[in-house]
Amino acid sequence: MNQLKKLFAVAALTACVLPVAAQYPVIPDSVKIRGEEQQKEIDRKSDEAWAKALPVVMSEAVQGRPYKPWASKPEDLIKSNIPAFPGAEGGGAYTPGGRGGKVIVVNSLADSGPGTLREACETGGARIVVFNVSGVIRLKTPINVRAPYITIAGQTAPGDGVCVTGASFLLDTHDIII
Repeated sequence: MNQLKKLFAVAALTACVLPVAAQYPVIPDSVKIRGEEQQKEIDRKSDEAWAKALPVVMSEAVQGRPYKPWASKPEDLIKSNIPAFPGAEGGGAYTPGGRGGKVIVVNSLADSGPGTLREACETGGARIVVFNVSGVIRLKTPINVRAPYITIAGQTAPGDGVCVTGASFLLDTHDIII
């Protein structure tokens, strides 16, 4: 009887250990190459948008909105005297966001083009993004916010608001309010 218990214990332990040796899918080279090509195209478009936005960002830096790409602590960034929005708390409570900048109206649910969220996010300079449409924005490629000082006021969308889905929404800068 004691040996039967030992045998059962060994069998149970073996059964528990076997699933740990997970099998990972083998990704064909053609898929890897296609993925790398897509990523290069995404990076190219992001760099293109950043090249257009950078002169505006640098001119605003001279006017009191410093661009700090490698800010590592709150003291590195400017602070506003009033909260970012009513009830704001925490590390970003006093970020200026896009306050005092131009107002950009999103009036299209398309992934890209005039009046889209992508166009508003890739624009340089302090900006407040408001919505004149409601619905679902389906991103085909990631939006990479690289220009600082932006407020995305999603609460301004009429009706049921806006839902952003699909690809990633990347935040690669400072002084962002969403």
